[in-house]
Amino acid sequence: MTLFWFELKKLLLSKKTLAVLAVLAAFVILLFVRNLAFQAQVEKAERQAIDAQVRTSQANGRTHILMLEKDPENEKQKELQAVNLEIRDPLYDLAANFSHDKWQHNLDVQNGILETTLAYKELGGESPLSVKEIERTIALNSEFLERGIRPEHSAYSIALPNFLQQIASLWMYGGGLLLILLLAGDILASEYESLSVNLLFTQPIRKAHWLLSKLGAACIAYILALFTAMIAAAAVSFFFGDDGSFHYPVLIEKDGASEFADLGLQLTEGLVITSILALFVIALILLYSLYVKKTLPVLAAVLGTLGAGYGVTKLFGGFIPGWINPFLNLFPGDLLQLQNGRTWYEALPVTLVIAIVLLMVAVREVRKSRLAS
Repeated sequence: MTLFWFELKKLLLSKKTLAVLAVLAAFVILLFVRNLAFQAQVEKAERQAIDAQVRTSQANGRTHILMLEKDPENEKQKELQAVNLEIRDPLYDLAANFSHDKWQHNLDVQNGILETTLAYKELGGESPLSVKEIERTIALNSEFLERGIRPEHSAYSIALPNFLQQIASLWMYGGGLLLILLLAGDILASEYESLSVNLLFTQPIRKAHWLLSKLGAACIAYILALFTAMIAAAAVSFFFGDDGSFHYPVLIEKDGASEFADLGLQLTEGLVITSILALFVIALILLYSLYVKKTLPVLAAVLGTLGAGYGVTKLFGGFIPGWINPFLNLFPGDLLQLQNGRTWYEALPVTLVIAIVLLMVAVREVRKSRLAS
C-alpha cells in the first residue's frame, strides 16, 4: 500500500498532471463562456432559418403564379398554390412573433407548417427538406412538447444537462483518450528513460506490486480528470446557466427505426464505455513500456494499435461480431446515436477481458525484468 501511495502522489502532484487538470478546467469554463456569448446568435440563427423558409415559400408562390398565368386552368398548380399559402401564412406569423419564451407555440406552429409541407411535397411541390428530415423534426418537436422541455442548441446550450452532455461528447470523441496519453503515457517508460527503475529494483519490493501501483495511479488520475471536467461543467452551468432536464429527448436510430432516449442515460452510458476503454489503453501503455522503454515510441505504438483497430472496425465492422471487437467503442458517440442491431454494452466484456489479459502479460514480463542498461 505504501508503494501505491508513493506512485499516486508522484503522479497526481507532478507539475504535468496539475497543469493538465488546470488547463482542462479552464477549457471547460471558456467553452461555457463561449456558449453564453453566443446565445443572441443562436436566437438570430433560428430567426434566419424561419426567414429562409419564408423566402422558399415566396419563391414557390411566384412560380405557381407564373405557371397559372401561362395556363389558368392548371388544377395542379392551383392546388399547389393553395397549399403553399397554408405554409406561407403561418410562417409570416411565426417570423413576426418569434420568441424563445414562446417555444411551445413555436413548436406547435412549426409542426403544422412541416405537416403541410409534407402534403405539398406529395403533390409535387419543391422543398429543400427531405421527407425523412421533416418526419424526424416533427417527431422531435412532438417529443419536446410532450415532455414539456424546451429545445436546446446542440453546440451552444447553457442548460446544465446539455452542457454536461457537450463536455461528455468531447470526452467520448477523443478527449478522454488524449488525456490518458497525456497523464499516463510516460508513467512507466519514464522510469526506464531516467534509469530510476534501477534504484527501485534494488529495493525489497515486488515488481508486480510496483506495476499494479502504476496501474492504480493511472486509473485514479483518469477518474480525477473526468471529475474535474464534469464538476467544472456542472458548476458554471449551475451558477450561470439554465436548469434544463436530464430527461431531454435524444433522437437515435435503432434497428432502422427512430427512437428517443434520455440525455442523462446516454451521458451515463457513454462515460461507462469510455472509462472501460481507458483501462484498456492504460494496459496497452504499461505493456508496451516494458518492451520499448521509451515514451515516444510507446505513445506511437498505442496510437498505432488504436488506429489500426479503428480502421479495421470501419472497414470490416459489419462482418465482425461486436462482442469480440474491443475497438468497437473507440468513439462511443457513434454507437449511442446509431444502435442498429447492437446494444451500447456489447463490446464492453471483451474490452475488459483483453485489458485484464494485457495486464497479466505485463505482470509476467515485469517479474522477469532486470536492471535497465
